[in-house]
Amino acid sequence: MKIQTVLIDGFKNLSNVKIGFDNITALVALNNFGKSNVLMAIDFGLQYIKAAIEDKALMMANSKLIPINRHMLGRNYKFEMEVLTEFNKTEYRVLYGYEFTWKHDEGSEPHIHYEYLKMRPENKGQKYTQLIQRDTQKALYKSSETGRCSSKINVEQTELVVNKLRAYDEIFYADIIKKINSMKFYMENNLDAKSFYQPDPIIRKGLEDMPIDSESLPRVIYQLSRKRPDKFTLLKDIYRELFPEVEDIIAEQYKMEVIDHSQMPAEAPFIITNAIHVLYVKDKNLIHPINFEIMSDGAKRVFMILTRIILADEGNVSLIAIEEPENSVHPSLFQAYIQIIGQLLDTCKVIITSHSPYVVSYLEPAWIHVGVNRQPGVAEFFSFKKSGQRLLQQDADTFKMSMGDYLFSMLSDEESNWADYLECDADG
Repeated sequence: MKIQTVLIDGFKNLSNVKIGFDNITALVALNNFGKSNVLMAIDFGLQYIKAAIEDKALMMANSKLIPINRHMLGRNYKFEMEVLTEFNKTEYRVLYGYEFTWKHDEGSEPHIHYEYLKMRPENKGQKYTQLIQRDTQKALYKSSETGRCSSKINVEQTELVVNKLRAYDEIFYADIIKKINSMKFYMENNLDAKSFYQPDPIIRKGLEDMPIDSESLPRVIYQLSRKRPDKFTLLKDIYRELFPEVEDIIAEQYKMEVIDHSQMPAEAPFIITNAIHVLYVKDKNLIHPINFEIMSDGAKRVFMILTRIILADEGNVSLIAIEEPENSVHPSLFQAYIQIIGQLLDTCKVIITSHSPYVVSYLEPAWIHVGVNRQPGVAEFFSFKKSGQRLLQQDADTFKMSMGDYLFSMLSDEESNWADYLECDADG
């Protein structure tokens, strides 16, 4: 599924944040504004869909996430996503969303207010077909391709209809239901990537293959080199574009003594393999390969991020978030880094966060969502108007400033007139 937009409301300090995704999308704001909260809210929304009923109830009672700002007190959590997906050899636009009440105190019970699922062919100008329609009184779904969305289904107060419909293999949109339940989001916020490069024979059960969130990158790269040599070659080639001193990347496997697994409890959440993996890099200036673990922090993080993007389609990952990518590479490399990421993306999208003015200079204004604080402590994000993109560049040139410096000077000025630039109303 190709994610197109996400709408979030009632999560921490976020107010009606709607993000439209390009291949690369950027959240730009002052430090400590709420950029990371947007990423957390997206992750929360997708995790909530997949969570068991009892876990959903716990998530709805998480006091660290409930809005406590006086301007947002009592607001429900809303999550909506718009995706493109192929269905019956036709591309469809799918709109799915839900809203629930947080458990504010012991006397309140969390419950889902509404849930909906709609779809329409992308290129035929047709209206949306309602597949799920649920409120506090009833839950309905469309049971046949020719019928209406009028079949009743019983769900718990904290259960989603899309969860219940996973067992309904006979409905004509069963494939869409399965895709919604399996969408994945990966958040890359490890500014120190050293631990991912250390040999580790311990593997969590169910993650034996090449998962995007594996904690042992050398093992993932070794498997990639054996199972998908084309992608391994691609990874090495693009990495050498950014770091031309690198001649080769080598993944090795070292067998250990056979481990007696009978001594491990059956319920243990991990297994111990009989091999460890080490990643080496061959540099033009060195006489022999060195362990990738001793490369610079930026070099290690860039390689890890590129690996995650290349593996995204393998792991059904729809969105990858990268916090502060400018901490990974030298400013002179950043533009090439962004271009390479954009070229690698297929069905997956990337969202980055930054509070650095220079990053803005390497991004298309259409990719950027600006964080504006129009009410104290409340975070809102808005995209640029087409006319606002031109105006921003013109005004920056007038003051002989870079576009990034000018944008952040406006963010620091409480009297900035954002309505001239962004898709927001003048009154706030």
